[in-house]
Amino acid sequence: PVVTLASISPVCVNASPFTLSGGSPAGGTYSGTGVSSGTFNPSIPGTGTTNITYTYSDANGCQSSASTSVTVNTIPTVTLAALSPVCQNGSAVTLTGGSPSGGTYSGTGVSGNSFNPATAGAGTFTITYSYTNASGCSGTGTNTVTVNPTPSVTLTTPASACVNGSPITLTGGSPAGGTYGGTGVSGGVFNPATAGTGTKTITYTYTSAAGCAANTSSQIT
Repeated sequence: PVVTLASISPVCVNASPFTLSGGSPAGGTYSGTGVSSGTFNPSIPGTGTTNITYTYSDANGCQSSASTSVTVNTIPTVTLAALSPVCQNGSAVTLTGGSPSGGTYSGTGVSGNSFNPATAGAGTFTITYSYTNASGCSGTGTNTVTVNPTPSVTLTTPASACVNGSPITLTGGSPAGGTYGGTGVSGGVFNPATAGTGTKTITYTYTSAAGCAANTSSQIT
């Protein structure tokens, strides 16, 4: 019998096993490294070029075969460098550290090559970097980024003061350990004479142990 075997397109070493075709006449068998029951598994021969043989026997018991080679391409080694922790109320961060360059980032809070901690929310998230080489084979690298929560900051309304009254030590900011600011405020003390008459805004700012800051304000007359 005249037996032929069509060429087989290159594949990636991490591609799923696939059913072989292209052998003629139909009804023959395929063989070769990585071949089992007509299915080729690229991970078994590994990267490089391997031969596939198609063998056919006709009704008279006469047998012939044809062979072709298939190229198994390597997958790229892809890495993603460690990502620094960010604050939930921080600005969007441009993602870097993916190697080789030219890949794409994905994950919760990721859009393009930016990570938005406000979109992701507080917690630890996995960022994936995907890269495809010239052979069309893809690999990924992952790392995690921690989004530290924005502290919940409150400030009770200060009592009214007279313009000629004594300076007032400000309290009521929570959590403790923050700083007060505003017109007439210095070192946590509000001086009515310095502020002058009218309604003044007092701001209380607190920074957490993770370095995340938030503030709130109240008014004093």
